[in-house]
Amino acid sequence: MRHWPSPRALLVAGSTLLVLSVVGAIVLRGHSQPGSTPSTLTTPPTLTTSPVPTPPAAFAVSSVDVAALGPFSTTVTWQTTAPSTARVTWGPAGMRALLWAESPQLGLVHRAVLTGLSSSTPYVVSIDARSESGDVVSERLPFTTAAAPLEVVGTTGAGAVRVGGAPFFPLIVLQECPSQWTPDIADGINLFAGNTCTGLSSLLTAVQGRALVAGTTDDTPMESGPGLLGWFYPDEADARGLTGVSLAPPGNGLRFLTLTAHFFPGAAPLPVGRSMYPGLVAKADVVGFDLYPLQELCRRELLPWVFDAQQELVRLAHAKPTFQWIEIREMKCHNATAAVTPRTIRVESWLAIAGGAHGLGFFPGDWGSNIGTVVRSIAARIRQLAPALLRPAGAVGVTPLEPAVRASARELGGAIYVIAVNAGTRVANVRLQAPGSRDRFLEITGGHWLPAARGAFDVALPPLSVRIYVAPPQQVG
Repeated sequence: MRHWPSPRALLVAGSTLLVLSVVGAIVLRGHSQPGSTPSTLTTPPTLTTSPVPTPPAAFAVSSVDVAALGPFSTTVTWQTTAPSTARVTWGPAGMRALLWAESPQLGLVHRAVLTGLSSSTPYVVSIDARSESGDVVSERLPFTTAAAPLEVVGTTGAGAVRVGGAPFFPLIVLQECPSQWTPDIADGINLFAGNTCTGLSSLLTAVQGRALVAGTTDDTPMESGPGLLGWFYPDEADARGLTGVSLAPPGNGLRFLTLTAHFFPGAAPLPVGRSMYPGLVAKADVVGFDLYPLQELCRRELLPWVFDAQQELVRLAHAKPTFQWIEIREMKCHNATAAVTPRTIRVESWLAIAGGAHGLGFFPGDWGSNIGTVVRSIAARIRQLAPALLRPAGAVGVTPLEPAVRASARELGGAIYVIAVNAGTRVANVRLQAPGSRDRFLEITGGHWLPAARGAFDVALPPLSVRIYVAPPQQVG
């Protein structure tokens, strides 16, 4: 039997439906009619979010540039995004960079002055900056030095020739004729002394911007022109009987003096003795000499005298820059034991530098391509290391004592540079004791690292050989 709802229940249900219909209509009308105010029931909740923190800027080097770019020096400038220190490493492009300078003060703006450069030469400088928090960032900058100057201001200081205030390592030839000028420049010659073939003015014109020039007493006195650095006194003035009183400069600029080797106690004195040397040296700005153990003395065993006599000249010169003439071909001694070879040229050159020479001359200048190759290699190595080579030479201990081995060291930018030469005919096994305490040295011609204890390391030096070792500065930080 079916039960129908009572009239009271039907009335309640109907009322409820009516209310719901009205509410639905209001809600729909609030959403659909333009300009209507939505019901508070439909307003979404307000969301609140925290701002995303901006990460700190990465430590960086910027604005790397070269300023005051000259033929023999430049200034490198850079900025960092946070206070930092830095180490600068530089060298000729295509060669291992073996020169260092420190920027030890914390700062945002930095500069480093690089000196001892070669004119018209590409270099690469690397900057390793370190922030206070220990972050390290590196930048590299290539640059090419300016051409050799036309207006030359030559001075001396700290035992070096200086051009425009920058140290300069002269590589000299004497009285070359025009056909040799361009090949000599290609081989690294940067100072031409005189021209007996076509005159000094033609030499000045031909090499301007590529090399410097010094006149000689065989040139027109007091002549001048672009690129003129100075003048040479009469060659081997001591053997000519000249003294400081009778020595007269032939022109303006730096005064170069070449002596014989008779100032050296190992050589016999001239008939007048050695008393004239202090007076002669006093009249010069730059002092050199010639020894020629192979082609003047005809004795190969005297090759180490190149080092010993250079050391004596450095003492005699009292902080003036010194140089030495290197024999490059046969002149007087026609025997195999005194033959001049590429190896003897290299040995003599580095014996002179190890002894303290801050310049080299090559004589006679009429060399062929085989000699040009060795001169070019010597010049390239000097360019790589010139700022260090222009520093005073320090003593290096050699044990056991080997009569044919000579060595010395320089220090620059916290690095140590050791030059060791074996001028003998057999292998020399020696221990080299360099100044300072280092745990390893780089043999730069072979690229090998040598362990060291307190700066001492063992080496085997082949006959007629040159070895150069570098201990880099301690790591930054």
